[in-house]
Amino acid sequence: MRSLLFLLLASVSIQCATYWKNRKNDFQDIVTVGVETPMYGAAVKLGPVPVGFLFQGGESEMGKRDLGRGVGLRGGEVGSYHSQQLVFGILGGESFFSGYPVVDEKGNWMVDKKGIAFTENERANIKSFKMRYISHFNDPVKDRKKRKKETFQRELTKDLIKLTGKEEFAAYLPKQDEKPHGYPPGFVWNVEVAVGAYGGGRIGFNFGEALDFLVGFTTLDMLDDDIEGKEKPSFPGFPFPAGPDVEEEE
Repeated sequence: MRSLLFLLLASVSIQCATYWKNRKNDFQDIVTVGVETPMYGAAVKLGPVPVGFLFQGGESEMGKRDLGRGVGLRGGEVGSYHSQQLVFGILGGESFFSGYPVVDEKGNWMVDKKGIAFTENERANIKSFKMRYISHFNDPVKDRKKRKKETFQRELTKDLIKLTGKEEFAAYLPKQDEKPHGYPPGFVWNVEVAVGAYGGGRIGFNFGEALDFLVGFTTLDMLDDDIEGKEKPSFPGFPFPAGPDVEEEE
């Protein structure tokens, strides 16, 4: 009886700890405050729409776009992060990930099919992105057809599993692209200001992440980023080395 009670209390304790870790992570997603270098110019960004003239990041050598570091709170993580951004009027693009990327034996970054670098932090990988601003408004017909086909195949496979009870059909489920435009869902709800003259600062507030934090108290994971207590995710398309031929989306 005592053993059963101990196991029950231990289980409740673990679940509570997991719950509050997820709430803490959601809370840290809301605000961005960072100091970055190199940075020149100024820009305001409302979701995927920028306004201004800003250059942040660069190359340590030709074709190796690896410069652009910051420190602060960004993407839900406190510490060092990679950041590159180009804003020219309302055009440009940017990339971001927390911490440091996984590298191959030659020192090249390991990236996914969109060129987004991987780190050893699973949650940081969820919040990382790489995109051109115009890609938010550009949705080619072939991409829409591909998504519809994959959605049909996914639903058909799930129905077959329910009808037959054969879990092996899950092998035919197409992998869902969590970042079809190169960024996570919360990206489009972010408001940011960046200003610099070699060194600079970035400050932002994410309305979507704020709502996700509040709704999260009900255990509803609106942005699907509560990884504590879940099976560690596998990353589709990993790994690809990011050599000079991998275009940085700026």
